[in-house]
Amino acid sequence: MSDENNLAIRVQGRLGIISLDRTSHLNALTLRMIQGIQSQLDQWRHDPAVQAILINSNSPKAFCAGGDIRYLYDSYQAGNTQYQDFFATEYSMLSTLRNFPKAVIVMMDGYVLGGGFGLTQACHIKVSSEKSRFAMPETAIGFFPDVGATHFLSRLDDVGIYMALTGEQISSSDALYLDLVDYHVPSENFAELETALIAAPVLNQIEIQKIISAYITHPVESELQKRADLISQHFGHPNLDEIEQSLAHASSATDQEWANKMLVILQQRPVMAKQTSLKLQQAGQNLSLEKCMQLERDLQDVWLEQGDFIEGVRALIIDKDKNPQWQTDNSKFEKTLEKLWPVWTQQRVENTY
Repeated sequence: MSDENNLAIRVQGRLGIISLDRTSHLNALTLRMIQGIQSQLDQWRHDPAVQAILINSNSPKAFCAGGDIRYLYDSYQAGNTQYQDFFATEYSMLSTLRNFPKAVIVMMDGYVLGGGFGLTQACHIKVSSEKSRFAMPETAIGFFPDVGATHFLSRLDDVGIYMALTGEQISSSDALYLDLVDYHVPSENFAELETALIAAPVLNQIEIQKIISAYITHPVESELQKRADLISQHFGHPNLDEIEQSLAHASSATDQEWANKMLVILQQRPVMAKQTSLKLQQAGQNLSLEKCMQLERDLQDVWLEQGDFIEGVRALIIDKDKNPQWQTDNSKFEKTLEKLWPVWTQQRVENTY
């Protein structure tokens, strides 16, 4: 057990368990937590006593509410580059998870947001409960969905664009429908499932799946699935203006309430974050995971200086006045984007599936 980096680490049976343990902050990932996960994976990689990894949470409310955005804000305001180190370390850890030679199980019970969402998508076997709520809410703070969302959301086509632009939460049922999780297990059965995994004499991929299958139930019907055609109708347009115009002119009375709500949300987001998020989703559809991650990293290193992230965090987290003054002149960032975009366009041609 260790709590110095807000992780509770233990080995039980043949299972190595990493429990996120920053419950006062809904397990928002700090640099030390990310480094701790990386270090523990390195230790267990060649340990024959550990056959599989479980990542879960000690919080009753959240698996993980994202990255520690206050740390990123403070780093930038202090004039250092620690925020860039944070992103680089996080992406290295996510790569380690994806390519880990032993099965990595994640059990999600509560909020799965931003960086937490990216963490789960890097795991091999994803178990969610009815309490889970998923979202990539970055545009609300003047940022863009990262941690691999350029890849895993773009595979959802118009629904991915909807999630990337609005940051709206979806349910466990929705996530199962979208193949963002593999299994739905009732929250009340999580402890019993963990005990079964610990008791298993063998923990390879096939045996793990057999164990989990004994605990799965069918969740309630996906509300997002019911709304999929409506989402495509409005979010299937190629540019932001058309999306917002479509929402503004929803014809059906039953659709107008939802469309108006989405339009209000979009109008509260900064243009730069919306435009970039849309471009990323469109480009990501034809890029490998590695290229999507590199694309995000390129943007992260310039975004805090040129984007609206600092102002978004100030308004919503620091001063809490909820009155961000978004940039209206995006010309500086557009020039930066023009320098990067030809590279992305070339990658889009050369690295398609």
